[in-house]
Amino acid sequence: MSKVMSTYSLSAERRTELNQKSNWRGTLEVTKDWALVIIGFAISLAWPHPLSYVLSVFLLASAMAGFAILQHETAHRSLFATPSLNEWIGEYLAALPILQSMPGYRAYHMAHHRLAGTMEDPDRIMTEAYPVSPGSLRRKLWRDISGQTGIKSIIGLMGMYAGYWKYELTGKVERLLPAPQGITGYVKTFIANNGHIAMAWQFAIWGVLYALGNGWLYGLWAIAFVFVLPTCMRIRQIADHAVVADPLSKNPLLHARTTSANWFEKLLFAPHYEHYHLEHHFMPTAPCWQLPKLHAELKAAGVIPEQNQASSLLNVLRRATTP
Repeated sequence: MSKVMSTYSLSAERRTELNQKSNWRGTLEVTKDWALVIIGFAISLAWPHPLSYVLSVFLLASAMAGFAILQHETAHRSLFATPSLNEWIGEYLAALPILQSMPGYRAYHMAHHRLAGTMEDPDRIMTEAYPVSPGSLRRKLWRDISGQTGIKSIIGLMGMYAGYWKYELTGKVERLLPAPQGITGYVKTFIANNGHIAMAWQFAIWGVLYALGNGWLYGLWAIAFVFVLPTCMRIRQIADHAVVADPLSKNPLLHARTTSANWFEKLLFAPHYEHYHLEHHFMPTAPCWQLPKLHAELKAAGVIPEQNQASSLLNVLRRATTP
């Protein structure tokens, strides 16, 4: 690692500029995802056809991937300038519609940032085995595409709402202690964690479609969540931290990756500038729309290792598989 790379930093003035939050820009980012939900269902409502249903599923999955990133942004308190708006929208319009918990995610994710580049990083389990064989990657992706990962995810998320398991998104299972007392205790914890609102969102989406005479179209939302979203999330995890220059370095320039992405990759795998993940780790408090500017500065300074740059997500997957 070059001395410039190990000592590179931004001026206080530049950091302040890149840390500027914006309510209108945050609103725009949220609107993008809810527009995808509306368009996704509208296509199948207006033109009922198998091809329309497939397109709807991908648009809905794209919205869900976007909601996951918005949850991530609000966990960092970087989406809105107004703190209360950041908290409310992050939980009620981003996390809960996809059965997540923004406060739970925040506690879990802050540990990832605090411990990134160490053996204690809770997210390390998802990328430490790479590179893997092509067969191994195919088996992992098959578990996602076949719905196995999605079904396990729903069971896990319900258990985490109820306080049965510790909030964790890596597939690890850990009982939360002390456990709630009896069924009443689990129900109270479920409600305290807004699990009932997550369920209410599912009934609300179905209810709107039912009122339009096509309640069965909620199945497209379920298919997107169970079969497509887990695949998107796995590929994104690989792109963010697998096969990087030095996964056990505390320097974010070495333990995270920045990836170029075409429009399709941005839509389905890397919404809200998520492909600038190295930049996010370099400056976690910067709003997502500031990351392209930060990328340009880091690129011009020549401090991003070649191993931590990729021309596409497909390029990353090639690196993540051994011959």
